[in-house]
Amino acid sequence: MIQSLEFLTDRRGRIESVHGGPPPPELVSYARGFLLLNRHRVQFLYRSAEPWLSVVLERARRRGECYDRALIRAVPAELPQGITRREIEVLTLLSLGLSNPEIGERLGTSRRTVSTQVERLLHKLGQVSRAGLASLVVDSHLLALPIPGGVDGVAHISVVSIERFAGMVDEVAARFPSGPKTVDGPRPILIGTLASLTGQANDEGEELVRGAALAVEEINSHGGVAGRTLEHLVADADLYDPEAVRAAMQRLIAAGVDAITTHYSSAENPFLLEMAAEYGRPFLHVDTFERHVDLVRSNPRRYGTVFQTCPSEKYYAMAFVRFLRDLGKLRNYLPKERRMALVEMDTPSAHIGGNGFEPAVAEAGWSIVSRESAPFRQSDWEEVARRLVESRAEVILVAHFITDEIVELQRQLHAAKFTGLVHYVYAASSHRFVEQLGDLANGVVWSSVTNRTDSAVARAFQRNYAVRYGVEPGPAQSSSAYDQVQLLGTAWRQNGGTDSAGVCAALRETLYRGLNGTYYLGEDGQSPLSYPDGTVDPTIGMPLLTCQIQPDGPVVLSPAPFGSMHRLQFPGMHGAEKANQRLH
Repeated sequence: MIQSLEFLTDRRGRIESVHGGPPPPELVSYARGFLLLNRHRVQFLYRSAEPWLSVVLERARRRGECYDRALIRAVPAELPQGITRREIEVLTLLSLGLSNPEIGERLGTSRRTVSTQVERLLHKLGQVSRAGLASLVVDSHLLALPIPGGVDGVAHISVVSIERFAGMVDEVAARFPSGPKTVDGPRPILIGTLASLTGQANDEGEELVRGAALAVEEINSHGGVAGRTLEHLVADADLYDPEAVRAAMQRLIAAGVDAITTHYSSAENPFLLEMAAEYGRPFLHVDTFERHVDLVRSNPRRYGTVFQTCPSEKYYAMAFVRFLRDLGKLRNYLPKERRMALVEMDTPSAHIGGNGFEPAVAEAGWSIVSRESAPFRQSDWEEVARRLVESRAEVILVAHFITDEIVELQRQLHAAKFTGLVHYVYAASSHRFVEQLGDLANGVVWSSVTNRTDSAVARAFQRNYAVRYGVEPGPAQSSSAYDQVQLLGTAWRQNGGTDSAGVCAALRETLYRGLNGTYYLGEDGQSPLSYPDGTVDPTIGMPLLTCQIQPDGPVVLSPAPFGSMHRLQFPGMHGAEKANQRLH
């Protein structure tokens, strides 16, 4: 008989801190399924134990650890108001949208019996409808697992998803056992991901891990690489804590991973490139930093294992100048003075000005009338917005990568009644930007050197991600991480093994069509070509997309053939004008 129980487990089902005896294996599977959801807490009844248990699952992330853990607390359940266990099962199925005949079929009773039970429950719980019962059950955490009759054909709510994901976890575990490998069996290929699951960039760190994990699972579901499965190791570190980043990188190196993927960790922590060079195995990043591409170009012998899997920040300046030129060609846009302002985060990776930017802006017929340098945290955005409005700028370019900060800037610009166009470098592409701003985000323009393109494969990825994690993927990080793993998988297959020299040669020789565009890493700096400024051929380059947030979702403005500037909506545009633009 199980009494009170508490334990921690991770996505692989490793258990620690057990209080109250060994947990039922099914609860461990539920905890692993819970970690695949985008939820912080769920509660339900567990009906396969004696007595029934009231179970609470919570995320328990610890600084410096790999992935989340799930904290599971279970105590004997007290059923309210004299409700029987069979009535809880009826309530569970009723709340998941099943009819009386369907409930009877799952419970092995007649339709009349179920109807009588539902009438009795309406009276006991003081409700007048099935909808009222369902709301009460969900609010009171009375849903019971396992779902009687299974999860097929019932509503997709969080508790049901836990059981569904638990089944997926068990199926994958059965297909690819994670226990000790025999000496004679092939060693798994270890792929390490350095992610910022804590700190300011945690939302994109989570996308990074999830995208990579989907690729690992997909490769494993097709038999791995040359009979070897992939094992995914994740090291967490706050992007802006250099010592934590260094320690996380060292953990992956100590584990002997065959390759390392990350996002823009090395932009803020360039020592990672030195660590990667010393380690001597493929290191794939998206730090978008031309200085680091130049580093590889200048010393390929030392940095030949370092690959930037997106074009560099220099293309943002080129794309923005193109945007200004294209604005001038639109008949329905009549700027008064062609004045622009520039806001940059006070960090080297965010510097857009320089390298010919100012002359290019002037050549496009615009003048820079204001420049603002802002710290990456706690800027006085109200004062910045006031100065920007006073500058009479008609377009503002913002290169600041902390979502919460630019959300506040956008709010302050709206409060200061700025009526021009705001163009953000990358950060406004985050779902969190739109979620926090709501309608205030409409009209914002953003650009990204790496961004998921529209294709059948990309749409399948989007569906799989949403089903697996309960949220839509962002436009860049998750698909970029997926592409990184698939790039490595392709190189491992082509090379016939994981030796670094052969794999890096394969990465340089491969033309790979991914979710975010075409990857060709054979140039001297080992970074993709950017379309249309790095190559005029869209079939061998990665498109730098410029998009606008509109009420129905993001719209691609450029480059052609991916989008059209005629779809741009201007501040203050009325409904008829917007409808006319959509016709173009």
